[in-house]
Amino acid sequence: MKRKFRELFPQSFFSYDMPEEKKGITRAERKAKKISRTIYQLRHQSEEELAAGRAKKEGLSYVDLNLMPVSGEVVRLIPEEKAKEHRLAAFFKTGRTLRVALYDPTDEAAKRFLQEISKENRWKIIPYVASLSSLEKAWRAYRESFVDNLDTMHLSLAGTKLDEAAKAVTNLRELVSGMEDVTTTQIMQIIFAAAVAMGSSDIHLEPQEKSLRIRYRIDGILHDVGELPIRLYRSVVNRIKVMGGMKLNIRDIAQDGRMTVQVNDEEKVDIRVNIIPSNFGEAIVMRLLIKSSKLVELADMGLRGRAEELVKKEISRPHGMIITTGPTGSGKTTTLYALLRQLNKPGTKIITIEDPIEYEIEGVSQTQVSKSGSYTFADGLRAIVRQDPDVIFVGEIRDDETADIAINASLTGHLVLTTIHANSAAATVPRLLELGVKPSLIAPAVNLFMAQRLVRRLCEKCKEPYQPAAQTMDMIRHLLAIISPKAKVEVPKEIKTLYRPKGCPACGGIGYKGRIGIFEVFSISEEINKIIEEMGSEEDIMRAAMEDGMMTMTQDGILKAVEGITSMEEVWRVTAQGEFLEDVYQRIMEQSLSRAIIVDREIIRQMQSFKDFSPSLAQKIKETNPKDILKVVLAGAILSDTGDIHIEPEADEVLVRYRIDGVLQEAGRFPSEEYPTILGNLKLLSGLKTEEHIGVADSRFSIIMDWPPSEENKSEKDKKDTTTEKSGKKDSSAKPEKDTSSRVDVRISFIVSGFGETVVMRLLNKSAVALDIHSLGLRPANLNRLLEAVKKPYGVILNTGPTGSGKTTTLYSLLAYLNRPDVKIITVEDPIEYQMDGILQTQVNEKNGYTFATALRALLRQNPDIMMIGEIRDDETASIAIQAALTGHLILSTLHTNSSAVSIHRLMNMGISTDDVATAVNAFMAQRLVRKLCPQCKKKSPVTAEEKAVIEPVLRGISDKAQVKIPPLGEIYRAVGCGDCHGGYKGRCVISEVLLIDGILQEMIASGELARNIVKTAVAEGMITMTQDGILKVLEGETDLAEIQRVTEL
Repeated sequence: MKRKFRELFPQSFFSYDMPEEKKGITRAERKAKKISRTIYQLRHQSEEELAAGRAKKEGLSYVDLNLMPVSGEVVRLIPEEKAKEHRLAAFFKTGRTLRVALYDPTDEAAKRFLQEISKENRWKIIPYVASLSSLEKAWRAYRESFVDNLDTMHLSLAGTKLDEAAKAVTNLRELVSGMEDVTTTQIMQIIFAAAVAMGSSDIHLEPQEKSLRIRYRIDGILHDVGELPIRLYRSVVNRIKVMGGMKLNIRDIAQDGRMTVQVNDEEKVDIRVNIIPSNFGEAIVMRLLIKSSKLVELADMGLRGRAEELVKKEISRPHGMIITTGPTGSGKTTTLYALLRQLNKPGTKIITIEDPIEYEIEGVSQTQVSKSGSYTFADGLRAIVRQDPDVIFVGEIRDDETADIAINASLTGHLVLTTIHANSAAATVPRLLELGVKPSLIAPAVNLFMAQRLVRRLCEKCKEPYQPAAQTMDMIRHLLAIISPKAKVEVPKEIKTLYRPKGCPACGGIGYKGRIGIFEVFSISEEINKIIEEMGSEEDIMRAAMEDGMMTMTQDGILKAVEGITSMEEVWRVTAQGEFLEDVYQRIMEQSLSRAIIVDREIIRQMQSFKDFSPSLAQKIKETNPKDILKVVLAGAILSDTGDIHIEPEADEVLVRYRIDGVLQEAGRFPSEEYPTILGNLKLLSGLKTEEHIGVADSRFSIIMDWPPSEENKSEKDKKDTTTEKSGKKDSSAKPEKDTSSRVDVRISFIVSGFGETVVMRLLNKSAVALDIHSLGLRPANLNRLLEAVKKPYGVILNTGPTGSGKTTTLYSLLAYLNRPDVKIITVEDPIEYQMDGILQTQVNEKNGYTFATALRALLRQNPDIMMIGEIRDDETASIAIQAALTGHLILSTLHTNSSAVSIHRLMNMGISTDDVATAVNAFMAQRLVRKLCPQCKKKSPVTAEEKAVIEPVLRGISDKAQVKIPPLGEIYRAVGCGDCHGGYKGRCVISEVLLIDGILQEMIASGELARNIVKTAVAEGMITMTQDGILKVLEGETDLAEIQRVTEL
């Protein structure tokens, strides 16, 4: 039996009379109200009768919305603009069933709209007919005040067991899958309560094709925690928009909002909300501004020794400036809040200008900048100095004007606390100079420079000690050994163990709980002041600061790792400090690699004389005296351009294999009884105890090749003997005595196996690393450079080339390489070409004003680790991308230019300074697609004189440092054509060049050097140009010379 509409609702929905005993009114008043009600009913009777007639005619139910309370949350499920356009209103929802009142049930546009939202949200829509006045009553819900809607504008977690919510959030899909009547409030309570319980700083809600992905950023790392069925997505988004004061009907541009969640009777959590459009809907990031997480004490920050002394000393001075720097999320604001609390006394007036005010501090006058730009940091700072403050806190120095006012304020009797975006404390000085601050003003104005990062604390309940490899211990000892005694920290004399995460219920299985800062702090000494006035480099400043007692963030982090506060993995994760510290690390590593084995000249000469190298090597290994077998194996590897050496014990023999060009092949065998001597020698070289049998141990040593004399010192017979080619392999005896490759560094691993310990050695000076490049066709040398660039946690990687050159495909491949659960990646594309799991992809809509520049600004508020920008098209996008890279983000993008080096000047033409280009960009890449020769019909023929004249100059330009094997120039393949191809070609491959920005190139770029000179230097250092890569592929038989000439300037 069909139920009546009235039966679907509580009786109170249809009752508008209040019990008389509660009214407290006189009989006359009641009579007057009754007359008024009668007049109202008569006035509307005709309208309602007409609506009921329309319903009856169409076979639908009629409803009078004036007679029931209508939930604002339900009404807002349909955007106001659409509701009024189609004259309808949602008025009741249970499970997936939504009841909608229409004025005209025959309106085809209205019916189509209901079909669309039904399909989009998987709602079952039941239509009713209502009068216009009835609908107008429902529409008032769009304009109801916050006070009238506290039930939807705020959320209370009072009574919620936070630990149970933390468990529930991981099973949200299962919890709601069978619940038709699950409420949005229940879902939101679980999401927020779990975030609070797990100590999350950010909640990420990311719509996927079939689910709503929920991720929490806990201690700076993103974690997948659960998902919701996609049918609940719209109600969750709308609830958040309502709570955050955002517009429900706007879905194609970014919005910002703010809300409050009541945790318990005493504690509230303020939440900052950012919403951006993405490929499957609107993505939401909510920053939880938990007061206790920001308002820490100075003593709990993690400062130590001279750094702590300097901070306490400088904040006690009546004037000057304290600047802290670091990427977004590095704890800068937390540090400055701690300093403000230390300074906050009745006799001190403190005024702040922030963006936005994150936490209120009692006794401090706090202001914030305007989103519209009408009240900037510079405007606020200019006004604040007229308020007679003692201490001024400026959220960030972003421009020349703010820098100038802040410097002047510090010089005129105010103590100024502020932040700036730079990668190290020393880098703050050149940043100030870029902002127009005179070198002579920095020393008098700035009291203290600080840089910091946040590392996760190891869980005290489950962290476990371990003994790392000897090489790791050596590196740590050397890095700590260069800490100046002036740093006033105790450096451990002996380090036996480090600590690593394990995971337990107390830390949610993560292994970490909480975070602590690692710092570098310095004040301006006489020596540093001299460097600044002479416009010295960041490296010069850092070196002087270290001599004056500054510990770098890396050193501070290592000390905390040795003490078991954090792990070494955490320290390496956050401390990419730039060229100077990398040089320090490399220098120390070179010192720690003093262990070496010398391969005698006679052994090298004998092996160079092999006519058939592989069989001769196998025989040499078998017959050699046991004490020289290791030298023969190492020399054979170097002479054959091996990347890895595998020494594998078997039942009766020991197998030696080389990995050459990515493929393992047997090099020789020797008797098992000789292996203990060889294994012992390798352990001694590696600094390990010969009697120890560790599961896996890693170390390093060096091979020194005592090459025979160079060509000019040989007899004519020697010259003749050593210039012949052995088995197609170029002889190496012509190497000079002091060749740069005479010393080869080796990384060695010992692994316990079935018949003893297997040894794997990686020859680090060789470019024989096996990589799977088939999907891209990039040359391994170029791919290695590219992967080196993306390993850095911040910076720009730019790929350039014409339309259709495969640039985007390369960027997508890099994203796939970088995509991990703990890394947040966001893209802005035009259009989205491929859907990628785990990546938040957005698309520009220039018609609606959602350009690359506006999208990029919105993306930065989502706090991503990595961003891909489809293309840098204008000055604004270029500027934002560079600044994002300088503030701790890794940016991947494309640019339309002809070569990698020309991209430098393209950026300069877009208004980017040479210093910013040099500092921000990790690598420039350029590429083209060429057609591949058909493997079925390609034909080899001799190179003509004309072709030789084109090819030889290109090959001569390839540096030895490029470490590529150049095929002989005798014959090349040509296109023929068959039934299996198109004119002799089938498929395409990439030719490319990767300009990796190192210290030398940084200096050249910063000084405005010409593109051709930059390329010349890069090639000398080992870069392969696009033309060189193409010619190599011609000689390798992948394509032909005509294709290379078609796409390059050859």
